[in-house]
Amino acid sequence: MTSFSTGDAAQVVAVDLGGTTARAALVDRGGTVTARLKEPVRHDAAHEQVADLMTRIAAGTDAVSAVVGLPGRVDHVEGRLHVARNLPSTDLGRLSAAYLSEATGLAVELAGDAELAAIGEAYFGAGSTAGTTAYLTLSTGIGAAVVSDGRVLSGRVSGFQIGFLHLLGAGRPMIEDLGSGQRVREAGRELGRDVDYRALTDLASSDGAPGADPVPTAPHPRALAAAALTDIADAAAAAAILLCHVVSPDVLVVGGGLARAAGAQLLDELERRIGDTARSHVSWDVDVRAAVCGDDAGLVGAGAWHLAQPIAVATAADRLGMKGDRR
Repeated sequence: MTSFSTGDAAQVVAVDLGGTTARAALVDRGGTVTARLKEPVRHDAAHEQVADLMTRIAAGTDAVSAVVGLPGRVDHVEGRLHVARNLPSTDLGRLSAAYLSEATGLAVELAGDAELAAIGEAYFGAGSTAGTTAYLTLSTGIGAAVVSDGRVLSGRVSGFQIGFLHLLGAGRPMIEDLGSGQRVREAGRELGRDVDYRALTDLASSDGAPGADPVPTAPHPRALAAAALTDIADAAAAAAILLCHVVSPDVLVVGGGLARAAGAQLLDELERRIGDTARSHVSWDVDVRAAVCGDDAGLVGAGAWHLAQPIAVATAADRLGMKGDRR
């Protein structure tokens, strides 16, 4: 775990809006959460929900700023959301820094949710601010971000949306379709009941007789579960190896709800596949680690955003400052 001196202990309002859960917290510059709120995402009015959570968590405090992590492609400089697959398109224009600032009275900056989680793990968790830490999240979707020498690797618009890549070409499933909670839900539809990752694991290892199926010609539930688990492992490995080739990380931190449910078995499989140099072509040692900040990763990452924000954000802020000085 990396330690550092923050100097400024002022609290910041942190928000992590995921595909299913909205979280808000008060976080100090040392990454300590002092208060928190959590609700299921209101997909009919996520912008209003985020503003309400921010207002409630900031009430009675001296917090004046907020960092909001969103699940999609964020324009850091304009403070707006370009695209978010797990949110309605009607919310994209209203989940903006301008709207949230006006609604809450706080100075708001937007970041990708994976970016904040990567910062959280690099500064306070399993990663490091020395060298390069890549962060891969397997959850409702697949996300990624990278912190190198303490800063998020990003331009004006957040990158590393690797979940949108089609593994086998246009028209074929995206990595996110195969390696996230979406594949678990698809398996549930195939099985005709709700399942989670652990249930798929139990079902894949069961010894039930195929003849017990109500429709003998239908795929056996064990085979359906095993196929889903194979898809998840293959897609997660493809995403991890892609990250390795793009940013050459020293450390790869794997987090997210699906990764936690899969546990050491999936982590070991990713490490094995990355380390299989003949197949992966990753020719250096990558330290594959489980994330340790859990659901708080994006929240605590907001506490170090002022240190880790992309250079494009800091440069834009400096330019605005210079314009203000000339006035």
